[in-house]
Amino acid sequence: MERLIIAKENEKHIQAYLEYKKIVGDDDNGKLMSEAEFEAYKKKVAEARKNHLYVYWVNEKGFECKAIGPESMCFCGHRYKNHNFDNVKTKKVNCKQAKCKCPLYEYVPVYGSNDVKCLCKHSYSLHDNNSRKCSKCQNCQKFRSKFTCNCTSTYDDHKTIIENREERLAKGKTVDPGWMMANLAGAVGGLNSFAGMMNDVYELEYQALLNDPSKKKELMSEIDKKAIGMGNESYNNDGETSINVVNFGAGNLKNITKGISNISNNNKTVSAFDLINTPYKYEDGVGSSNIASAGSKRINNTRMLGNK
Repeated sequence: MERLIIAKENEKHIQAYLEYKKIVGDDDNGKLMSEAEFEAYKKKVAEARKNHLYVYWVNEKGFECKAIGPESMCFCGHRYKNHNFDNVKTKKVNCKQAKCKCPLYEYVPVYGSNDVKCLCKHSYSLHDNNSRKCSKCQNCQKFRSKFTCNCTSTYDDHKTIIENREERLAKGKTVDPGWMMANLAGAVGGLNSFAGMMNDVYELEYQALLNDPSKKKELMSEIDKKAIGMGNESYNNDGETSINVVNFGAGNLKNITKGISNISNNNKTVSAFDLINTPYKYEDGVGSSNIASAGSKRINNTRMLGNK
């Protein structure tokens, strides 16, 4: 096995490049922008990305089963990041890949090497992106699938919803926290927090269990109990509790993120790369946590408010 060793003084350059790619994406056509061009580009897209579009795959009951992110696949075979996601005013999120005629992003639930097949037994990729007719059989005039979502509804019972910030607020839906407004990462879509990556159905079931006193203890491991003040806690110089949590589970995350001080108040810097790849670190305004991946993942010295 080969190992890539990076000198510590070069880490900042790698971070800068990753951040550059999260902001620019493919808009540079493979040619790295100069610093002046990069600054001009950021000014150009700043307003659109401050009020970016929120894209979700929603079932017939209105549950947001999938928050669309940069890598989410469109029926046209290209990722969300390959679409014109900065068309906030018109919401015409068409594909910008050469020769692709996709008029509007439409999510297809493809993960890794799996496929979504039509009732005609052919892949979605063999169907025309506009007419949805199959290119392999004449009888199939429209793509339809028995693919079943976690919500138990089929593919046909879902649709892709594209909304702006004002539309979501009017519906009482979640939007980006205030500190994220200055983020310039492209193709964020509906991913504005770790919780946003959870299926609505799972979130509702989880909340129902949490609200049931008889079930709450069943959800909590010994580690969870310690994380909410049942042991292994200490206090830092600010009088706030510092807790070491082992085994990175959903219960732990819920407790860790609850009541944590807003990142903007702590003058922390959030990189676009971290935001997209490790959104759990910033749920509800979480500050930085040191994540170690050696076997048992550990979150060290997470600052907890309201657990004194």
